[in-house]
Amino acid sequence: MRKYIFWLLLITSLTVQAQNIRGKVCFEKDKSPVQFATVGMIQLPDSAMITGVITLTDGGYFFEKVKPGNYFMKVSFVGYKTNGKKVTVEAGNGEIAVDTIYLAETTASLNEVTVVGERLKGKEMVDRTVYAIPQVIAKSSSNGYEILKKIPQVNVDFQNNVTLNGSSNFIIQVDGRQRDKEFLAKLLPSDIESIEVVSNPSGKYEGNIDGVINIILKKEARYGMNGNAGFNIKPFNKPTTQATASLDYAMGKITFYVTGFIVSQKLHISNWNDNHFTLIDSTTSMAGNGGIKVTQSTVNSGFDYYINDKNNLSFNISYKPTRQNVDISGETFLYKGNNPLNTISSITSTITHSDEASASLFYKKTFKKAIQEFTAEANYYWFKSNDGNDFTNTQYLYNTDSILSTYARLEENLNERRYFSTKLNYVHPIGLSAKIEAGYQLYNQQLSYLFKVDHLESTNLFEYGEFRNSIYAGITYNLKKIGMQAMLRVEDSHIKADSVTQPNYACFLPSVNFQYKFSASHNLKFTYNRRINRPGIYDMNPYYKIGQNYDITQGNPDLKPDYRDRLQLTYTWNFGSNYFSPYVYQEYFTNKVGRELHVITSPVNNELTTISKPYNLLSGYESGGGLNAMLWYVNINARIYKGHFNEYIGQSVNIPSVNYFSYSITSYAFKQFDKNKKTTAFIFLSYNGVNMNAQSKTYSIPFWGLGAQKQIKDHSIGLFYLLPFSKNIKFSKTVTETPFYNSTNTIGFDVSKYIQFMYSYKFNKGKSVKKLDRKIDVESDSKSQTIGR
Repeated sequence: MRKYIFWLLLITSLTVQAQNIRGKVCFEKDKSPVQFATVGMIQLPDSAMITGVITLTDGGYFFEKVKPGNYFMKVSFVGYKTNGKKVTVEAGNGEIAVDTIYLAETTASLNEVTVVGERLKGKEMVDRTVYAIPQVIAKSSSNGYEILKKIPQVNVDFQNNVTLNGSSNFIIQVDGRQRDKEFLAKLLPSDIESIEVVSNPSGKYEGNIDGVINIILKKEARYGMNGNAGFNIKPFNKPTTQATASLDYAMGKITFYVTGFIVSQKLHISNWNDNHFTLIDSTTSMAGNGGIKVTQSTVNSGFDYYINDKNNLSFNISYKPTRQNVDISGETFLYKGNNPLNTISSITSTITHSDEASASLFYKKTFKKAIQEFTAEANYYWFKSNDGNDFTNTQYLYNTDSILSTYARLEENLNERRYFSTKLNYVHPIGLSAKIEAGYQLYNQQLSYLFKVDHLESTNLFEYGEFRNSIYAGITYNLKKIGMQAMLRVEDSHIKADSVTQPNYACFLPSVNFQYKFSASHNLKFTYNRRINRPGIYDMNPYYKIGQNYDITQGNPDLKPDYRDRLQLTYTWNFGSNYFSPYVYQEYFTNKVGRELHVITSPVNNELTTISKPYNLLSGYESGGGLNAMLWYVNINARIYKGHFNEYIGQSVNIPSVNYFSYSITSYAFKQFDKNKKTTAFIFLSYNGVNMNAQSKTYSIPFWGLGAQKQIKDHSIGLFYLLPFSKNIKFSKTVTETPFYNSTNTIGFDVSKYIQFMYSYKFNKGKSVKKLDRKIDVESDSKSQTIGR
């Protein structure tokens, strides 16, 4: 009898097999997937909670090894009504596919941003803010730049320069993969699912960035071709042109793409420089006029290959050449006391040619558990520049044609930089509310400088190398009311260079985020992070450069990194169609780079001149507050702050302590008039206040402009007018004050008739057939600028 019972139990156990359950959660209104929703598996009829998971970025969820029985899949998501589906698991079934569960909005939604008629939705998370992009916003935009203009914390100006919380020190990602800013022109708004804004980067990112914008694309397998093209032109008073184009060719799981960008800008410029040497009561006063021409272009190409639901691979290469020519003719008057002595006529030509290229390979693997993933990334970067400075000075006796002397000089600065970086990252969930994350990064860079004067090559080639190992680990924990993230990054650097006195150093970079959700629309977040800024390639160039006024500048290869410790408290209030987020902060900085300026005898003419060299001379603190807001149709980023530089005692210069105060504002306002949201009027404003350095202050004027844009099917036409009715403006003024030397340097340019016409076209000749899973995190290094950035 026992033998029969044994075989009966064995057969029953083989028959009653555990099954897998797979399903998906979407928003009821636009049928887009819901990511990070909670799915609980409840046993019927006793309503006992068995287990739970969080939906992936495609809205999918998965339960494995579910025993036969009756269950209810209960889905909850902040700001939406709870919904679910009954599921019956029977013995011997294959994998069970649950019908899609749709979520409808509630009247009051927690941490949700809405724009009436545009329905911009945002979800505050402990480490980032996620903005879902509804269809109506996508239809009223032509590319990624226009989407970003409607995102709180982000501003895009008339030249498509992007800032995050008023800063340009951030990285842009597309599905977690580092991309150039110009890549945004490629993106079709209809392909964008959401945008993530990270204001307090954790240890998984490089220690020198202040933020991350990560654009999440829809997970669709596509076939066919799509792309866009755009052209902007300023036809009057020194023409300026800008063109973009992109093309995608999709073959289901693999998509090939190429995108290009080019801008050519010309301006009339002016320069005024007054110098007073107090020791000998001598003054020079220079005025010059000329022109500047900048040409920049970028080409990106690569592929995204979604091998299967668990594995994907991406490859990208880019090339970015830059050419800049500045030609100025000037006249300088030399005074002794109030008596004029001599006149110097100058012709100066500064030419900068640079090329940079990069290649990146990215791999991601996901697992059955939600959030669990492994990523690996490798990057190679190459940069080379040739900076030429050619000037001729002819000195006359004042108010005569009698030539006293002539001096000409041609300087060539050749810089080269290469680096290789590889990064491994792993995320593992702990239950439904927490995850741990850890990773390793290797970084190896080589820099070299070669200096020539009048085509004679210097024998002192300077080379600089850095080998850096970084590890990081942390935990993220989320509950209904409370969220917390803590992470530590440790970096160990080894420097190889002849003149560097401290070749090796290690640093610890902690970060903490703490979030508390008061109610359906109120959120409070406290953040702390420690950041590191390493000296740039131009700051470390050791050679002397002599300007047309015989002033000398020099880099310093012995510069050390500077550190910032920042504490910030941010309050977020979502009401109606508005997003309102004021913040206060306190920041402490050490070893910040500033230029030490002192007076020497010029090696050229034995007259007094200045030499400027960077040192780690600034330590102190800064406190202030600001506002990030989207109020109806106005995007505002504003900041007001005060700070203190400690006293600096150097070998040849003492700089007393100083207090400073400043403020800045950047804003973009838009209004759509017709019922179909096809006609938009907008206005842009940017003002950066006063920028303080160790011995100088830089003042700038407000920039503003207005324009309009009209969409006609797949075409868009527009007009922008910068500083209407203005002519010659003084763009910036730098005032330097020391015990032995004072100067004022002013730069201006002609903005007469700065009217820009805009046209863009987008097309989609393919079709979408199914959803794919992709989402990652990553970063990079290069930035380029045109006038006005």
